[in-house]
Amino acid sequence: MRVPLFLIVCLVCSAKAQQHDARYEAEKIRILEIYNNPAVDAATKERNIPTLIDFYTHHSDRIQLPDEDRRQFDEFIGKYTESNSKLVDGVPAQGGWVGSLLSTTVGNLIAKLIYRLITQDTTTPKSI
Repeated sequence: MRVPLFLIVCLVCSAKAQQHDARYEAEKIRILEIYNNPAVDAATKERNIPTLIDFYTHHSDRIQLPDEDRRQFDEFIGKYTESNSKLVDGVPAQGGWVGSLLSTTVGNLIAKLIYRLITQDTTTPKSI
């Protein structure tokens, strides 16, 4: 019995899509556990900004943000990446605008992103 190539391709694509969805959901839950939890301190949130950026970068097509918010978040990523690429004695510079990230406009951008993640999914607990 011959299985049509089309059927095999469909099964492989379906498995990859489910794997991608599972990865997205697991990463989203981790992000929400950090940024949607009032018990998590600001230092932990700042330390996990690279994780948030990585999530946003890999899944931006699934996150519904208004164009202006998306532009601002992309601008933030550029600034953050640039600030971390400047080395002082072989390590990233300390302090500066990164030290007060969560109390500024960037904190509002992160809150908007987290809000979008929550409102796009009816299974996520809404404590924002």
